[in-house]
Amino acid sequence: IKNQTEADTILAELKKETFSIDEIKDKTRIKNPLPPFMTSTLQQEAYNRLGFSVDKTMRTAQNLYEGVALGSDTPTALITYMRTDSLRIADTALEQARSFIGKQFGKEYLPAHSNVFAKKSTANTQDAHEAVRPVDVSIQPETIKQYLSSDQAKLYELIWKRFVACQMTPAQYAQRQVTIQGQKYTFRVTGSTLLFDGFLKVYMIEEEEGAEGEENVK
Repeated sequence: IKNQTEADTILAELKKETFSIDEIKDKTRIKNPLPPFMTSTLQQEAYNRLGFSVDKTMRTAQNLYEGVALGSDTPTALITYMRTDSLRIADTALEQARSFIGKQFGKEYLPAHSNVFAKKSTANTQDAHEAVRPVDVSIQPETIKQYLSSDQAKLYELIWKRFVACQMTPAQYAQRQVTIQGQKYTFRVTGSTLLFDGFLKVYMIEEEEGAEGEENVK
């Protein structure tokens, strides 16, 4: 619809038409969890969700990587190295995450096998480091919040939730599309109802958020 005149013409024609429901399609739609963070996606998500600049994100992540004293004089490293473009996760971390999810949320939130992620383009991927993840998934954000600065607590929670969610089951939606037919014009409307929250129980995402250039490889 290119201009106001064309829009007014269509609107006038619509008012004269008789419409009927032509077709109703029902299906179940699956939304897969997003991959764990690498440097670029961590920076993007920290900006979008927390309002952090790139410098602030990396500076805060550096603090979490170097370690924070959690009620003792000895610093505890909370995340893996934050400069990486790899989505690889160590087997020990996968096992720990799966054990945690099964105990914390129940078997319906645990897929039969670990979710493995790979970038669509791997030509320039440096795999020296893993994806950005918590060192110990059992250190939950709320249990150490008192020992962290506000920025550290927010970023650790973001990294922790994204990692746990990446190893959970997909969300499931009931989707209905209705086609409404006139003589000249056709309308289609689609609505979704959440049936099972899956990974959304831990890490909510907007409907339009995609996989950020990565794909899930089972």
